[in-house]
Amino acid sequence: MPGAAPAAARGATGVEMRAEVGERLLHRPANDVLVIDEFVSPLECSDLLAELEYAFWRPSRTYQRQADDSYASVVAGNRLSETAHQHVFPDELVLLVTRVEERLVESFGLDVADLEWWQGTRYPIGGKFDYHLDSGYWNEYHAGDRVTTFLLYLTTPLEGGGTHFRALDVLVEAQAGRLLAWKNLFPDGRPNHTMIHAGAPVLAGDKVTLVTWQRQRPFRVAQPAA
Repeated sequence: MPGAAPAAARGATGVEMRAEVGERLLHRPANDVLVIDEFVSPLECSDLLAELEYAFWRPSRTYQRQADDSYASVVAGNRLSETAHQHVFPDELVLLVTRVEERLVESFGLDVADLEWWQGTRYPIGGKFDYHLDSGYWNEYHAGDRVTTFLLYLTTPLEGGGTHFRALDVLVEAQAGRLLAWKNLFPDGRPNHTMIHAGAPVLAGDKVTLVTWQRQRPFRVAQPAA
């Protein structure tokens, strides 16, 4: 591991977005956005990718408002990718992800119970996820809203595939081993609209990621369900 951030005090909006890992590895393109390069090694990326080949992939879904004002998880044209959920990860992949997760918990001073189960996402040529927020949909959920997003890139696309924060005018390029983290809530718990972001279309090569989210309250009250 290239270096770990000290445990940070948790507040109303989750962990403090700071890490002491060296100037070459740590970038802060905006106050609520943190980038740590080489969070996982090339060998770890290779091992994770190899095991992800055996995961159960389905078309990615988005949580969208329906005509009757209810919300539902649907396959839609604004998101073109495939997703695999941790409950269908092979055993060896679960072990690999757990090691990364332990590093994440130590680096950011997290309570592992507050984290969602991991999701893998892979994008074909033209794959994308249009502008959206990661928060604002979960107030009635037992774990509350999504406080912090932790996005780990496992590949480096030949062209495209970065994460663009529209209101901040910040583009974070997809780079294998890079961890991108950002806060989703204002201090009072309201969704932070300035964190609207998109997964830019992949123009050449491939893009594979792992992602989890920190919730306001414990999420892992049970094992991941199908």
